[in-house]
Amino acid sequence: LWQKYKVDLAFYGHVHNYERTCPVYQSQCVVNASNHYSGPFQATTHVVVGGAGASLSDFITSKIQWSHFRDFDHGFGKLTAFNHSSLLFEYKKSRDGNVYDHFTISRDYRDVLACSIDNCP
Repeated sequence: LWQKYKVDLAFYGHVHNYERTCPVYQSQCVVNASNHYSGPFQATTHVVVGGAGASLSDFITSKIQWSHFRDFDHGFGKLTAFNHSSLLFEYKKSRDGNVYDHFTISRDYRDVLACSIDNCP
């Protein structure tokens, strides 16, 4: 469904750590991980932002191919939409408020705006 509806970014919590993937589809990086993505949709970047509240959770596997950035610390995410076609995501650590991971997505969303229920060209 992420691919069908051209979802650029998916956020998850519950697991208490931070991890960002490359744009991934069927467990493969479709585009190399970067701090800036632009152009037509290719795949979804997945971000676990769960480093708040409870005790931290260990990563259960060694770093796998689609995992781009991991952090085992308390932190939070900040998402800034500059306009209808550009946004910035920042991962900040709670202890100092500094940015430890960030990326932007800039693209024309006319393809997504053309989607209707069960029909996304």
